[in-house]
Amino acid sequence: MVALSRFFIAALALATSSLALPSNATLSARDLDDLDSPCATDDPYVGLSEAEIAGITANPPLNIPETRTIKVYWNVIHANEIAYNGGYLSSAQVDSAIVALNSQFIGSGFTFQRAQLKYTKNAEWFNEVDKNQLTLDMKNKLHTGTAKDLNIYTVSFTNSKRGGFATFPWKYTKEPKLDGVVMKWNTTPGGSLSNYNQGKILTHEVGHWAGLFHTFQGGCSEKGDEVSDTPAEETAATGCPVSRDTCKDIPGQDPIRNYMDYTYDRCKTDPFTAGQIKRMREMMQQHRAK
Repeated sequence: MVALSRFFIAALALATSSLALPSNATLSARDLDDLDSPCATDDPYVGLSEAEIAGITANPPLNIPETRTIKVYWNVIHANEIAYNGGYLSSAQVDSAIVALNSQFIGSGFTFQRAQLKYTKNAEWFNEVDKNQLTLDMKNKLHTGTAKDLNIYTVSFTNSKRGGFATFPWKYTKEPKLDGVVMKWNTTPGGSLSNYNQGKILTHEVGHWAGLFHTFQGGCSEKGDEVSDTPAEETAATGCPVSRDTCKDIPGQDPIRNYMDYTYDRCKTDPFTAGQIKRMREMMQQHRAK
């Protein structure tokens, strides 16, 4: 495991060092600003009955494999064929994002492997996809694979400044074509969104795709995010507020360095907890084994 960790760290350093923004990239204040909402994933309980909610955590599946290779179908949605500002990501930039994803999932048992890279020139999708009918149209046309395969779509979120959103595993059966992650194209490693350009928006969204809630889900309630080793957090943290403690009656400071909070990428330095890994492995086996 140590050797594997060193491999991913070295690969990530090599990949990101060669990914300076292309010469045709013109950055604006908007590119360099914070996101209005780093994540727009639906509340995990929306549309679920009480029985379905109970089933998410009860009766965990048996015979969970120690490792799982996940095929990645990456869709670059772009407004033109050459300009970075128009959403065009090179093959090297996509590969760098997958290297970063693997390095941040070290210890989980999951390995992400690019199966397909597809380019779609559609300025309307690139600019306007944002949890709307265009999103449904895009996914219905481009989605590939089954529940166990990860579909990623990179767009702009021009009007909302979102970071991304994902679908939870238990949603697949009812809406298979809508499964996957939609994310802002310039949050990949070395991207132009300065506070979110280490690839951790993708890691956050894949965490949802594998079954994790936000660390602040449920606030200071006993249930919280339903993972016992992530300290309770009343609201999302932004920036990097060291020593923040919003649930003072519950042990532990806010998990601001966890991938499932809203803090800047440079703040998210902790690996997934053992409880988060256990939950993801159970959810993947229960809902994404086929």
